[in-house]
Amino acid sequence: MTIAGFVLGFLLLTLLGVLAGSLTGLSPGLHVNNVAALVLATRAAWTSVLVGLVPEASVNPADAGLFLSCFLLAAAGSHAVFDFVPTVFLGAPTEDTALATLPGHRLLLVGQGAKAVALAARGALLGTGFAVVALLPLRFLLADPINLADRFRPWTPAFLVFVLGAILASELRGRARLRRVVRAAWVQALAALLGVATLRGPTLIDPDTALFPLFSGLFGIPTLLIGIRSHAGRIPYQRQEPLRGVSTDDARSALRGTFAGAFVSWLPGLSGGAAATLACIGTKKAMGPSQFMVVLGAVSTSTALLSVAVLFVIHRARSGAAAAVRGLLGDLAPWSSLGAAPMSLVVLMASAVLATAIAAPLATRIGQSLARRWSRVDSRRICGLALLAVLALLAVATGPFGVALAGLATLVGVVPIALRVRRVHLMAALLVPVLLTYAAIGV
Repeated sequence: MTIAGFVLGFLLLTLLGVLAGSLTGLSPGLHVNNVAALVLATRAAWTSVLVGLVPEASVNPADAGLFLSCFLLAAAGSHAVFDFVPTVFLGAPTEDTALATLPGHRLLLVGQGAKAVALAARGALLGTGFAVVALLPLRFLLADPINLADRFRPWTPAFLVFVLGAILASELRGRARLRRVVRAAWVQALAALLGVATLRGPTLIDPDTALFPLFSGLFGIPTLLIGIRSHAGRIPYQRQEPLRGVSTDDARSALRGTFAGAFVSWLPGLSGGAAATLACIGTKKAMGPSQFMVVLGAVSTSTALLSVAVLFVIHRARSGAAAAVRGLLGDLAPWSSLGAAPMSLVVLMASAVLATAIAAPLATRIGQSLARRWSRVDSRRICGLALLAVLALLAVATGPFGVALAGLATLVGVVPIALRVRRVHLMAALLVPVLLTYAAIGV
Protein backbone atom coordinates (compact mmCIF):
# COMPACT_ATOMS: atom_id res chain seq x y z
CA MET A 1 0.00 0.00 0.00
CA THR A 2 1.26 3.45 -0.88
CA ILE A 3 1.80 6.08 1.77
CA ALA A 4 -0.97 8.21 0.29
CA GLY A 5 -3.41 5.30 0.37
CA PHE A 6 -2.52 4.47 3.96
CA VAL A 7 -2.95 8.07 5.11
CA LEU A 8 -6.29 8.30 3.28
CA GLY A 9 -7.56 5.12 4.93
CA PHE A 10 -6.32 6.24 8.34
CA LEU A 11 -8.05 9.63 8.10
CA LEU A 12 -11.32 8.28 6.71
CA LEU A 13 -11.71 5.55 9.32
CA THR A 14 -10.69 7.87 12.15
CA LEU A 15 -13.28 10.46 11.10
CA LEU A 16 -15.93 7.76 10.80
CA GLY A 17 -14.96 6.61 14.28
CA VAL A 18 -15.42 10.12 15.63
CA LEU A 19 -18.90 10.18 14.08
CA ALA A 20 -19.80 6.80 15.57
CA GLY A 21 -18.46 7.81 18.99
CA SER A 22 -20.45 11.05 18.92
CA LEU A 23 -23.66 9.11 18.22
CA THR A 24 -23.08 6.59 21.02
CA GLY A 25 -21.84 9.25 23.44
CA LEU A 26 -24.82 11.55 22.91
CA SER A 27 -27.29 8.66 23.20
CA PRO A 28 -27.67 7.48 26.81
CA GLY A 29 -27.71 3.70 27.00
CA LEU A 30 -25.49 3.16 23.98
CA HIS A 31 -21.83 2.30 24.45
CA VAL A 32 -18.85 2.01 22.18
CA ASN A 33 -18.79 -1.69 23.08
CA ASN A 34 -22.01 -2.01 21.07
CA VAL A 35 -20.14 -0.66 18.05
CA ALA A 36 -17.22 -3.02 18.69
CA ALA A 37 -19.54 -6.04 18.84
CA LEU A 38 -21.26 -4.91 15.63
CA VAL A 39 -17.96 -4.51 13.79
CA LEU A 40 -16.77 -7.98 14.81
CA ALA A 41 -20.08 -9.59 13.88
CA THR A 42 -20.18 -7.93 10.45
CA ARG A 43 -16.47 -7.74 9.71
CA ALA A 44 -16.84 -8.99 6.13
CA ALA A 45 -19.35 -6.26 5.31
CA TRP A 46 -17.17 -3.60 6.94
CA THR A 47 -14.18 -4.83 4.98
CA SER A 48 -16.14 -4.51 1.74
CA VAL A 49 -17.08 -0.94 2.63
CA LEU A 50 -13.45 -0.22 3.50
CA VAL A 51 -12.22 -1.58 0.18
CA GLY A 52 -14.74 0.68 -1.55
CA LEU A 53 -13.32 3.67 0.30
CA VAL A 54 -9.68 2.64 0.05
CA PRO A 55 -9.23 0.12 -2.82
CA GLU A 56 -5.62 -0.55 -1.83
CA ALA A 57 -6.80 -2.09 1.46
CA SER A 58 -7.79 -5.23 -0.45
CA VAL A 59 -4.14 -5.98 -1.14
CA ASN A 60 -3.28 -6.74 2.48
CA PRO A 61 -6.00 -7.99 4.90
CA ALA A 62 -3.81 -6.87 7.82
CA ASP A 63 -4.24 -3.26 6.67
CA ALA A 64 -8.02 -3.69 6.69
CA GLY A 65 -7.87 -4.96 10.29
CA LEU A 66 -5.68 -2.05 11.31
CA PHE A 67 -8.01 0.49 9.68
CA LEU A 68 -11.04 -1.01 11.42
CA SER A 69 -9.11 -0.92 14.70
CA CYS A 70 -8.44 2.79 14.11
CA PHE A 71 -12.17 3.22 13.61
CA LEU A 72 -12.92 1.53 16.95
CA LEU A 73 -10.28 3.41 18.91
CA ALA A 74 -11.41 6.74 17.44
CA ALA A 75 -14.98 5.82 18.39
CA ALA A 76 -13.86 4.98 21.94
CA GLY A 77 -11.96 8.26 22.31
CA SER A 78 -14.76 10.46 21.00
CA HIS A 79 -17.42 8.54 22.95
CA ALA A 80 -15.47 9.24 26.15
CA VAL A 81 -15.79 12.99 25.44
CA PHE A 82 -19.37 13.22 24.12
CA ASP A 83 -20.64 11.01 26.94
CA PHE A 84 -20.46 13.98 29.30
CA VAL A 85 -23.15 15.93 27.42
CA PRO A 86 -26.12 13.72 28.42
CA THR A 87 -24.54 13.14 31.84
CA VAL A 88 -24.59 16.87 32.61
CA PHE A 89 -27.85 17.84 30.92
CA LEU A 90 -29.95 14.68 31.31
CA GLY A 91 -28.52 12.91 34.34
CA ALA A 92 -28.23 9.60 32.47
CA PRO A 93 -24.85 8.21 33.56
CA THR A 94 -22.92 5.15 32.52
CA GLU A 95 -20.50 3.29 34.77
CA ASP A 96 -17.74 5.55 33.42
CA THR A 97 -19.49 8.87 34.06
CA ALA A 98 -21.72 8.11 37.04
CA LEU A 99 -19.65 10.28 39.36
CA ALA A 100 -19.95 13.22 36.94
CA THR A 101 -23.69 13.46 37.49
CA LEU A 102 -23.52 15.39 40.75
CA PRO A 103 -20.81 17.97 39.96
CA GLY A 104 -22.19 18.36 36.44
CA HIS A 105 -25.68 19.15 37.72
CA ARG A 106 -24.27 21.36 40.44
CA LEU A 107 -22.59 23.48 37.80
CA LEU A 108 -25.71 23.40 35.61
CA LEU A 109 -27.87 24.74 38.43
CA VAL A 110 -25.56 27.71 38.98
CA GLY A 111 -25.54 28.64 35.30
CA GLN A 112 -22.41 26.74 34.30
CA GLY A 113 -23.67 23.68 32.44
CA ALA A 114 -21.64 24.56 29.35
CA LYS A 115 -18.61 25.01 31.58
CA ALA A 116 -19.06 21.53 33.02
CA VAL A 117 -18.91 19.94 29.56
CA ALA A 118 -16.03 22.20 28.49
CA LEU A 119 -13.99 21.30 31.57
CA ALA A 120 -14.54 17.59 30.95
CA ALA A 121 -13.42 18.12 27.34
CA ARG A 122 -10.35 19.99 28.58
CA GLY A 123 -9.56 17.13 30.93
CA ALA A 124 -10.01 14.69 28.04
CA LEU A 125 -7.46 16.56 25.92
CA LEU A 126 -4.96 16.83 28.77
CA GLY A 127 -5.53 13.22 29.75
CA THR A 128 -4.87 12.05 26.19
CA GLY A 129 -1.61 13.97 26.08
CA PHE A 130 -0.49 12.64 29.45
CA ALA A 131 -1.50 9.10 28.42
CA VAL A 132 0.77 9.25 25.37
CA VAL A 133 3.65 10.34 27.60
CA ALA A 134 2.80 7.50 30.01
CA LEU A 135 3.12 4.80 27.35
CA LEU A 136 6.83 4.12 27.84
CA PRO A 137 6.76 4.17 31.67
CA LEU A 138 3.72 1.88 31.60
CA ARG A 139 5.52 -0.55 29.31
CA PHE A 140 8.54 -0.45 31.64
CA LEU A 141 6.42 -1.21 34.72
CA LEU A 142 4.04 -3.84 33.39
CA ALA A 143 6.46 -5.97 31.35
CA ASP A 144 10.20 -6.62 31.50
CA PRO A 145 12.06 -5.85 33.64
CA ILE A 146 9.59 -5.15 36.48
CA ASN A 147 6.61 -7.32 35.38
CA LEU A 148 4.24 -5.52 37.73
CA ALA A 149 1.14 -6.91 35.99
CA ASP A 150 1.99 -10.50 36.91
CA ARG A 151 3.31 -9.63 40.36
CA PHE A 152 0.20 -7.63 41.30
CA ARG A 153 -2.46 -10.11 40.14
CA PRO A 154 -2.67 -12.06 43.44
CA TRP A 155 -3.15 -8.77 45.29
CA THR A 156 -6.14 -7.56 43.25
CA PRO A 157 -8.82 -8.52 45.84
CA ALA A 158 -6.81 -6.86 48.63
CA PHE A 159 -6.48 -3.74 46.52
CA LEU A 160 -10.25 -3.55 45.99
CA VAL A 161 -10.80 -3.90 49.74
CA PHE A 162 -8.34 -1.03 50.20
CA VAL A 163 -10.31 1.11 47.73
CA LEU A 164 -13.56 0.51 49.62
CA GLY A 165 -11.86 1.32 52.92
CA ALA A 166 -10.27 4.47 51.51
CA ILE A 167 -13.67 5.68 50.33
CA LEU A 168 -15.04 5.11 53.82
CA ALA A 169 -12.09 6.96 55.33
CA SER A 170 -12.95 9.99 53.19
CA GLU A 171 -15.83 10.63 55.62
CA LEU A 172 -13.36 11.27 58.47
CA ARG A 173 -13.59 15.04 58.13
CA GLY A 174 -15.47 17.63 60.14
CA ARG A 175 -17.95 16.80 62.86
CA ALA A 176 -19.71 13.52 63.70
CA ARG A 177 -17.04 11.52 61.90
CA LEU A 178 -17.88 8.13 63.40
CA ARG A 179 -21.58 8.55 62.68
CA ARG A 180 -20.87 9.41 59.05
CA VAL A 181 -18.54 6.43 58.63
CA VAL A 182 -21.20 4.08 60.00
CA ARG A 183 -23.81 5.57 57.67
CA ALA A 184 -21.42 5.34 54.74
CA ALA A 185 -20.73 1.68 55.54
CA TRP A 186 -24.49 1.05 55.47
CA VAL A 187 -24.71 2.71 52.04
CA GLN A 188 -21.82 0.58 50.78
CA ALA A 189 -23.50 -2.58 52.09
CA LEU A 190 -26.80 -1.79 50.37
CA ALA A 191 -25.09 -0.90 47.11
CA ALA A 192 -22.91 -4.02 47.29
CA LEU A 193 -25.93 -6.29 47.80
CA LEU A 194 -27.68 -4.71 44.83
CA GLY A 195 -24.56 -4.97 42.67
CA VAL A 196 -23.95 -8.62 43.57
CA ALA A 197 -27.59 -9.52 42.88
CA THR A 198 -27.47 -7.72 39.54
CA LEU A 199 -24.05 -8.71 38.22
CA ARG A 200 -23.57 -12.14 39.82
CA GLY A 201 -27.16 -13.28 40.38
CA PRO A 202 -29.71 -14.80 37.97
CA THR A 203 -29.36 -13.30 34.50
CA LEU A 204 -32.62 -11.45 33.85
CA ILE A 205 -30.90 -8.69 31.88
CA ASP A 206 -28.14 -8.89 29.31
CA PRO A 207 -24.90 -8.39 31.30
CA ASP A 208 -23.67 -5.96 28.64
CA THR A 209 -26.58 -3.60 29.35
CA ALA A 210 -27.19 -4.23 33.07
CA LEU A 211 -24.91 -1.39 34.16
CA PHE A 212 -27.08 1.20 32.40
CA PRO A 213 -30.19 0.70 34.61
CA LEU A 214 -28.02 0.05 37.67
CA PHE A 215 -26.12 3.33 37.46
CA SER A 216 -29.07 5.33 36.18
CA GLY A 217 -30.98 4.30 39.30
CA LEU A 218 -28.10 4.84 41.71
CA PHE A 219 -26.99 8.24 40.41
CA GLY A 220 -29.10 9.72 37.62
CA ILE A 221 -32.74 9.21 38.62
CA PRO A 222 -32.31 10.40 42.25
CA THR A 223 -30.73 13.60 40.96
CA LEU A 224 -33.68 14.17 38.61
CA LEU A 225 -36.20 13.41 41.36
CA ILE A 226 -34.56 16.02 43.58
CA GLY A 227 -34.88 18.51 40.74
CA ILE A 228 -38.56 17.71 40.27
CA ARG A 229 -39.25 18.21 44.00
CA SER A 230 -37.38 21.51 44.15
CA HIS A 231 -39.25 24.81 44.26
CA ALA A 232 -40.63 26.11 40.99
CA GLY A 233 -38.32 28.27 38.95
CA ARG A 234 -36.22 28.38 35.90
CA ILE A 235 -32.76 26.97 35.48
CA PRO A 236 -30.39 29.91 35.98
CA TYR A 237 -29.15 31.71 32.91
CA GLN A 238 -26.36 29.62 31.45
CA ARG A 239 -23.33 31.83 31.08
CA GLN A 240 -21.30 31.51 27.90
CA GLU A 241 -18.07 33.13 28.96
CA PRO A 242 -14.89 31.50 27.59
CA LEU A 243 -12.89 29.25 29.87
CA ARG A 244 -9.82 30.66 31.52
CA GLY A 245 -6.48 29.39 30.33
CA VAL A 246 -5.21 26.01 31.44
CA SER A 247 -4.05 26.36 35.02
CA THR A 248 -1.72 24.38 37.22
CA ASP A 249 -4.77 22.95 38.98
CA ASP A 250 -6.16 21.75 35.65
CA ALA A 251 -2.88 20.04 34.79
CA ARG A 252 -2.64 18.52 38.26
CA SER A 253 -6.22 17.22 38.13
CA ALA A 254 -5.74 15.79 34.64
CA LEU A 255 -2.51 14.13 35.76
CA ARG A 256 -4.32 12.51 38.69
CA GLY A 257 -7.02 11.29 36.34
CA THR A 258 -4.47 9.94 33.86
CA PHE A 259 -2.58 8.14 36.61
CA ALA A 260 -5.79 6.45 37.77
CA GLY A 261 -6.76 5.63 34.19
CA ALA A 262 -3.33 4.12 33.54
CA PHE A 263 -3.62 1.95 36.63
CA VAL A 264 -7.13 0.76 35.84
CA SER A 265 -6.27 0.12 32.18
CA TRP A 266 -4.47 -3.07 33.24
CA LEU A 267 -6.10 -3.91 36.58
CA PRO A 268 -8.86 -6.47 35.96
CA GLY A 269 -12.50 -5.49 36.20
CA LEU A 270 -12.44 -1.81 37.16
CA SER A 271 -14.25 0.85 35.11
CA GLY A 272 -13.63 4.51 34.48
CA GLY A 273 -15.98 5.39 37.34
CA ALA A 274 -13.87 3.35 39.73
CA ALA A 275 -10.78 5.07 38.35
CA ALA A 276 -12.32 8.44 39.14
CA THR A 277 -12.90 7.24 42.68
CA LEU A 278 -9.22 6.41 43.00
CA ALA A 279 -8.17 9.73 41.51
CA CYS A 280 -10.06 11.69 44.15
CA ILE A 281 -8.73 9.79 47.16
CA GLY A 282 -6.00 11.48 49.13
CA THR A 283 -6.64 15.12 48.23
CA LYS A 284 -5.77 17.55 50.99
CA LYS A 285 -9.10 19.31 50.62
CA ALA A 286 -12.43 18.50 49.04
CA MET A 287 -12.21 18.75 45.28
CA GLY A 288 -14.60 21.29 43.76
CA PRO A 289 -16.97 20.35 40.93
CA SER A 290 -14.92 22.17 38.28
CA GLN A 291 -11.72 20.25 38.98
CA PHE A 292 -13.70 17.06 39.40
CA MET A 293 -14.96 17.38 35.82
CA VAL A 294 -11.35 17.78 34.63
CA VAL A 295 -10.39 14.60 36.50
CA LEU A 296 -13.27 12.67 34.98
CA GLY A 297 -12.48 13.84 31.47
CA ALA A 298 -8.86 12.73 31.86
CA VAL A 299 -9.91 9.38 33.33
CA SER A 300 -12.28 8.63 30.45
CA THR A 301 -9.92 9.24 27.56
CA SER A 302 -6.76 7.91 29.20
CA THR A 303 -8.52 4.67 30.10
CA ALA A 304 -9.85 4.28 26.55
CA LEU A 305 -6.40 4.86 25.04
CA LEU A 306 -4.25 2.97 27.51
CA SER A 307 -6.48 -0.10 27.70
CA VAL A 308 -5.62 -0.74 24.04
CA ALA A 309 -1.93 0.05 24.60
CA VAL A 310 -1.87 -2.46 27.48
CA LEU A 311 -3.09 -5.09 25.02
CA PHE A 312 0.30 -4.88 23.30
CA VAL A 313 2.17 -5.04 26.61
CA ILE A 314 0.55 -7.86 28.58
CA HIS A 315 -1.72 -9.28 25.81
CA ARG A 316 -4.85 -9.03 27.95
CA ALA A 317 -7.95 -7.07 26.94
CA ARG A 318 -9.41 -4.92 29.73
CA SER A 319 -12.15 -3.24 27.66
CA GLY A 320 -14.60 -4.13 24.93
CA ALA A 321 -12.73 -1.98 22.42
CA ALA A 322 -9.42 -3.66 23.29
CA ALA A 323 -10.97 -7.12 22.88
CA ALA A 324 -12.33 -6.11 19.48
CA VAL A 325 -8.94 -4.75 18.41
CA ARG A 326 -7.35 -8.06 19.37
CA GLY A 327 -9.95 -9.86 17.26
CA LEU A 328 -9.29 -7.60 14.28
CA LEU A 329 -5.50 -7.61 14.42
CA GLY A 330 -4.97 -11.26 15.33
CA ASP A 331 -1.49 -12.07 16.61
CA LEU A 332 -0.08 -8.81 17.96
CA ALA A 333 3.48 -7.78 17.31
CA PRO A 334 5.41 -8.03 20.61
CA TRP A 335 6.63 -4.82 22.21
CA SER A 336 10.01 -6.39 22.89
CA SER A 337 11.93 -3.28 23.97
CA LEU A 338 11.12 0.21 25.20
CA GLY A 339 12.29 1.92 22.03
CA ALA A 340 10.68 -0.50 19.56
CA ALA A 341 6.94 0.07 19.82
CA PRO A 342 4.95 -1.88 17.18
CA MET A 343 3.92 0.33 14.26
CA SER A 344 0.30 -0.78 14.63
CA LEU A 345 0.28 0.57 18.19
CA VAL A 346 1.72 3.89 17.01
CA VAL A 347 -1.01 4.17 14.37
CA LEU A 348 -3.76 3.35 16.88
CA MET A 349 -2.48 5.91 19.37
CA ALA A 350 -2.38 8.53 16.60
CA SER A 351 -6.00 7.72 15.76
CA ALA A 352 -7.06 8.13 19.40
CA VAL A 353 -5.22 11.45 19.76
CA LEU A 354 -6.73 12.82 16.55
CA ALA A 355 -10.23 11.69 17.53
CA THR A 356 -10.02 13.34 20.94
CA ALA A 357 -8.65 16.55 19.42
CA ILE A 358 -11.68 16.67 17.10
CA ALA A 359 -14.28 15.56 19.64
CA ALA A 360 -13.33 17.92 22.50
CA PRO A 361 -14.15 21.24 20.75
CA LEU A 362 -17.27 19.72 19.15
CA ALA A 363 -18.59 18.53 22.52
CA THR A 364 -17.86 21.96 23.97
CA ARG A 365 -19.89 23.61 21.19
CA ILE A 366 -22.80 21.20 21.71
CA GLY A 367 -22.73 21.94 25.45
CA GLN A 368 -22.88 25.67 24.77
CA SER A 369 -25.79 25.25 22.36
CA LEU A 370 -27.77 23.13 24.83
CA ALA A 371 -27.04 25.52 27.68
CA ARG A 372 -28.58 28.45 25.79
CA ARG A 373 -31.84 26.51 25.39
CA TRP A 374 -31.86 24.97 28.87
CA SER A 375 -32.04 28.32 30.65
CA ARG A 376 -35.36 29.17 29.00
CA VAL A 377 -37.29 26.26 30.50
CA ASP A 378 -38.58 25.60 34.02
CA SER A 379 -36.05 23.43 35.86
CA ARG A 380 -38.70 21.06 37.18
CA ARG A 381 -40.06 20.56 33.68
CA ILE A 382 -36.57 19.89 32.38
CA CYS A 383 -35.95 17.31 35.11
CA GLY A 384 -39.33 15.71 34.44
CA LEU A 385 -38.71 15.46 30.71
CA ALA A 386 -35.21 14.15 31.31
CA LEU A 387 -36.62 11.51 33.67
CA LEU A 388 -39.13 10.42 31.03
CA ALA A 389 -36.35 10.27 28.44
CA VAL A 390 -34.18 8.10 30.69
CA LEU A 391 -37.11 5.76 31.46
CA ALA A 392 -37.93 5.49 27.75
CA LEU A 393 -34.31 4.66 26.95
CA LEU A 394 -34.27 2.08 29.73
CA ALA A 395 -37.43 0.47 28.40
CA VAL A 396 -36.06 0.29 24.86
CA ALA A 397 -32.54 -0.83 25.79
CA THR A 398 -33.25 -3.20 28.69
CA GLY A 399 -36.98 -3.93 28.72
CA PRO A 400 -39.26 -4.15 31.78
CA PHE A 401 -36.65 -5.91 33.90
CA GLY A 402 -34.26 -3.02 33.28
CA VAL A 403 -36.87 -0.48 34.34
CA ALA A 404 -37.58 -2.53 37.47
CA LEU A 405 -33.87 -2.72 38.27
CA ALA A 406 -33.54 1.05 37.83
CA GLY A 407 -36.46 1.53 40.25
CA LEU A 408 -34.83 -0.72 42.85
CA ALA A 409 -31.50 1.02 42.37
CA THR A 410 -33.21 4.37 42.86
CA LEU A 411 -34.37 3.27 46.32
CA VAL A 412 -30.74 2.57 47.18
CA GLY A 413 -29.57 5.74 45.45
CA VAL A 414 -31.63 8.02 47.70
CA VAL A 415 -30.22 6.49 50.91
CA PRO A 416 -26.94 8.50 50.98
CA ILE A 417 -28.95 11.65 50.26
CA ALA A 418 -31.19 10.96 53.24
CA LEU A 419 -28.23 10.04 55.47
CA ARG A 420 -26.16 13.03 54.27
CA VAL A 421 -23.09 11.06 53.20
CA ARG A 422 -21.20 11.15 49.92
CA ARG A 423 -22.76 9.24 47.06
CA VAL A 424 -19.38 7.91 45.94
CA HIS A 425 -20.03 5.01 48.36
CA LEU A 426 -22.58 3.72 45.85
CA MET A 427 -19.63 2.64 43.69
CA ALA A 428 -19.56 -0.45 45.92
CA ALA A 429 -22.26 -1.76 43.57
CA LEU A 430 -19.49 -2.35 41.03
CA LEU A 431 -16.42 -2.78 43.22
CA VAL A 432 -17.78 -5.58 45.42
CA PRO A 433 -18.97 -7.85 42.54
CA VAL A 434 -15.55 -7.41 40.91
CA LEU A 435 -13.89 -8.22 44.23
CA LEU A 436 -15.93 -11.41 44.64
CA THR A 437 -15.25 -12.47 41.05
CA TYR A 438 -11.49 -12.25 41.33
CA ALA A 439 -11.41 -13.62 44.86
CA ALA A 440 -13.35 -16.67 43.67
CA ILE A 441 -11.02 -17.44 40.78
CA GLY A 442 -7.89 -16.63 42.77
CA VAL A 443 -7.03 -13.94 40.19
